[in-house]
Parts: sequence; C-alpha cells; structure tokens
Amino acid sequence: MKTALILPVLLASTLAAGVAGAAPQPLEVIGSSAPQQAAVDKVIVVNDATRYVNVTGGSTVRFVVGDRSFTWNFQTGTEQVIPFDLQRIAPEGVLNHKVTTYVSTNPLYLNN
Repeated sequence: MKTALILPVLLASTLAAGVAGAAPQPLEVIGSSAPQQAAVDKVIVVNDATRYVNVTGGSTVRFVVGDRSFTWNFQTGTEQVIPFDLQRIAPEGVLNHKVTTYVSTNPLYLNN
C-alpha cells in the first residue's frame, strides 16, 4: 500500500525536475519583439514588488519598468509556453529582479 502511494509522488517529482532542468524554449516559441509604436492589447507596469505577470498568447504587450519600456508580441500559435523569466525578452539592464512570465493559451487557438 505504501509503495502505491509513494510511486505517484516520485513520478511527479521526477517530471517536475525534468521540466525545471530542461533547456529554455526558443524565443521563436515565446514570440518576438515588437516596435515601441506598435498597437498593444495590454500594458503591464513592472516594479520592484512584481514577481510574476500573466499574458495571453496572441497578444502584444508593452512592459513599463520605471521610465523604460519594451513591447513583445506573444504570437505563440498553439505552442504551450513554459513559464519563463521576463529578463529573457527584456532589453539588457531594464529589469533588476526575476519576474516569472505565465503565458496562457489564447482561446481562439483552442479546438472545439
């Protein structure tokens, strides 16, 4: 009985460790930089207290950090994006701490 209870926990731990140790997804999967003047679907202000942000695949987002900003197009199609550090897509020196980015699947891409 104890073995039956332990096995699922070990399997879940192994899978989580495998994802955490996996190579980061290519930027092409996450999306691409957009011009500052691009129309955006959402503006997210990031400050020292920000630990995570939520965006939707298929959207264009402007991130405002103090007096600087950058714009990203999350054109992910049907690809599932693994949460990543916003510093991966931010211009160098814009962020001074880790901000986990969660990308939800755009409902327009879901099969009915």
